Amino acid sequence: MKLYGEDTLELFEFNRIRERVEFHCRSASGKRKALELAPIKHRDTLTIVLKQVDEYKQTLNQQGYFPDLSFEDFEEEAHLLMIAGSMLLEVQFSRIRSASVTVNAIIKFLEDRKNSYPNLLLLTGQVYITQEIIQAIDTIIDAHAQVKSNASPLLQEIRTQLSSKRREADKRFRTFIQDLKKKGWLRDNEENFYNNRRVLAMPSEYKREVKGIVHGKSESGKTTFVEPEALVELNNEIAELEQDERYEVIRLLRELTDTLRPFSILIRAYHEMLTVFDVVRAKALLALELKANLPQLNKNSVVKLYNAYHPLLYLQNKMQHKEVIPLTLELSQESRIVIISGPNAGGKSITLKTVGLLQLMLQSGMLVPAEEKSEMCFFNHLLADIGDSQSIEYALSTYSSRLIRMNEFLRVANNRTLILIDEFGTGTDPELGGAIAEVVLEELNKRKAYGVFTTHYTNIKLLADHLEGVRNASMLFDPETLQPRYQLISGQPGSSYTFEVAERIGLPKHVLERAKKKVQQDKIKLNQMLSTLHSQKVKLEQQLSSLKNKEDRTSNAAAKFEQLSQKLETRMELENSKREETRKVNELGRRMLSLTEEWEKTKDKKAIIKKFVGLMTAEKKKKEANNTPEKVEKRRQALIEKLKKEIQIGSQVRMLKGKQVGTVEDIKKNTVIVNFGNMLAKVAIENLELADSPEQ
Repeated sequence: MKLYGEDTLELFEFNRIRERVEFHCRSASGKRKALELAPIKHRDTLTIVLKQVDEYKQTLNQQGYFPDLSFEDFEEEAHLLMIAGSMLLEVQFSRIRSASVTVNAIIKFLEDRKNSYPNLLLLTGQVYITQEIIQAIDTIIDAHAQVKSNASPLLQEIRTQLSSKRREADKRFRTFIQDLKKKGWLRDNEENFYNNRRVLAMPSEYKREVKGIVHGKSESGKTTFVEPEALVELNNEIAELEQDERYEVIRLLRELTDTLRPFSILIRAYHEMLTVFDVVRAKALLALELKANLPQLNKNSVVKLYNAYHPLLYLQNKMQHKEVIPLTLELSQESRIVIISGPNAGGKSITLKTVGLLQLMLQSGMLVPAEEKSEMCFFNHLLADIGDSQSIEYALSTYSSRLIRMNEFLRVANNRTLILIDEFGTGTDPELGGAIAEVVLEELNKRKAYGVFTTHYTNIKLLADHLEGVRNASMLFDPETLQPRYQLISGQPGSSYTFEVAERIGLPKHVLERAKKKVQQDKIKLNQMLSTLHSQKVKLEQQLSSLKNKEDRTSNAAAKFEQLSQKLETRMELENSKREETRKVNELGRRMLSLTEEWEKTKDKKAIIKKFVGLMTAEKKKKEANNTPEKVEKRRQALIEKLKKEIQIGSQVRMLKGKQVGTVEDIKKNTVIVNFGNMLAKVAIENLELADSPEQ
């Protein structure tokens, strides 16, 4: 994307977006790269970058695992490795090793999940997994970034001797200190180092009491630093061994540097890859901060923003606990240019800047704060004219400067150009400036350019109303309170509410009447008509909101009625079942009572017993007939079908004759997954009942 004017990024405060990305970066190189973010030139590259950020954002959003991307900057080390004869230090090798481990982990992680991270995997294209770098460094450097003692036999021997000599020197030194302490010949800071030699801190008046080498005095002269003669030779041996140690360490570091030099290009690629990953991660964190999404990327020129908002305004209002009113705007082949009108401070400029900043963010590889169903495209040019553009250096007025920009716009505008102009046509005589603005609008429209213009000029509003490819829009304004509502409405121009605002602030009526007489009546009528339309729009929205609330209440009432009806139906079925059972018991009781009376009146007891046995046998056969496997299964299926209608995902249920209530998580055929607190259970649906159903 080519930008007209060096100040374009500044006009849209893109530098503040860069700073937010920098804030989320961890590495110094990542922070530098964040502050250099700019529109990406190639569409295919941009598409990949956007998908990389979206893939990382999805992982962050789901709180999923991703290898740690932290690394200490090793750009200098990578550069030094490419210079013949250079030598790296221990801590520098430690940084390279850490980076190599990190890169290996990232490559392995992404290759194992190619389907989930196809675009992030592309970032590893210049690097590969290797253990050689890590193994080479581990041979020489330990975990504390020091050369290992066993890095070479010579170093092992030197350090062994050094350790022995230091222990001996320490033992002798302790002896000196104890003797001199008893005599009171030592300062409180009894030992010290002077010119890298271990010395005693003695009061100057006792310095000749100990044979040795005087290395110096304190600034006051009261303390003299003496190296005991008995330790001079031992300290000399230690100094020689330390020198030998340094020589051997340097030799090993040079060898290790030469060993890694063939990997210098790979190590530099490590740094570039980790830096890019750091910036991708920072962009993803910014997306979460802004609730930003990846819109649908359209190959054709189109901008369809749904519930979008200005990211900087969102962050500011978020800190102040204020609401941001979202923006919905469409630029398509049918309506390429939108002319936004309305009163001052109504939100026209912020709408225009939102479109511009979101387009700059998208084409710089960042997600945008708008719904996922939004559509955006890749524009080849972004041309903007916002604010005062006076130039003292070239003695240009605001209008002259604007004309120069218009000329440039006309020169490069085509169907892949996005043009954003604030206060279109202003800066000179309204009538003459309006005429030029009309012609410029017609020319830009002929060239199929896309754009958002704000204006107060009536002639521009009228032209937009009948010019194919151009559409009017306005910022919603409450005519009663004269307060902006910061909502964009399409299809109609807006009134500037000039006279209404003047009247509200108390300008005398006779002054307003004289002013109205000086204005053409058709303009006054147009503004009145637009004001009336906006007033009707506000009332209509209020009515729609009221109807929506009533509809919601009706819907809730209907749902409650349906729920109560189902409960009542269930209760009635239960009551009918109980009544039928009671009827059967009563019938059996009546027969038993009849047999009892016959038993008392009749002498033929065998006949009564026969009748009783017959009655019991008949009841048994009846029960058996009702409980055949076929009938039991039929009743079971009927119960299951009934329960399937009643029990849904989210229903509150309990086990039959159980007390603990759970929530239905899933239903698979006749099995229900129920969450009972911290436990998930699979339960056959016929063993459940709704929690609010009457207990059996």
